[in-house]
Amino acid sequence: MKRLIVVLAAASLIVGSLSVAQAAEKHLLYLHGCCIKSNNDPKVRAYETIVQELKSAGFNVSFELHTADSYDSNFHAMAYAEKIASQVRDLLAKGIAAEDITVAGYSLGSRITLVASGLIANPKVNFVLIAGCPIKETIPIDYSKVKGRVLSIRDTKDEKFASCDGRLPKGITYKEIVLKSGEGHAVFRQTDEKYLKLWKEPLVAWSKGE
Repeated sequence: MKRLIVVLAAASLIVGSLSVAQAAEKHLLYLHGCCIKSNNDPKVRAYETIVQELKSAGFNVSFELHTADSYDSNFHAMAYAEKIASQVRDLLAKGIAAEDITVAGYSLGSRITLVASGLIANPKVNFVLIAGCPIKETIPIDYSKVKGRVLSIRDTKDEKFASCDGRLPKGITYKEIVLKSGEGHAVFRQTDEKYLKLWKEPLVAWSKGE
């Protein structure tokens, strides 16, 4: 009887460990917006707060801060899309399930996310376009190559980004959420909880396959 109890206790510990491991295996690559002048730019603190919020939601977050001179040109943006694709491939090679990987980008980061999705070309990886699809193309995006589970979150008063409807290939898993925050494009870098939850909650649900 004692042996049986020990075996059951060990099994319980294993199941508990697996649950914790599975929760820790949700990976999120977060790409910020453009126009950061320096490390002292006020936007930096906002993005750092957002990253902490995403970590608190249970993600292993990968985040790199880029100033304008190393991020905002077509050349640097396309190079970063290649880097993001490489990071996702590395995660997949390590045995991380595609369903447990999410690439989320805001503003310029949303454009780069679109490009990266075509480079990754995995239908099970999650992508979140925070602000939606750009009205004006500043980097070359081949929408026909976009692949994956794509969630677009946009605001009705955004003058820079709009709906992705009709741009993405038919057959991919796609959903769009429209906010009416009154803040427009800037709502996605607001750190007040009432604004953060408008897009954070759908992002978390999407990453879980909901």
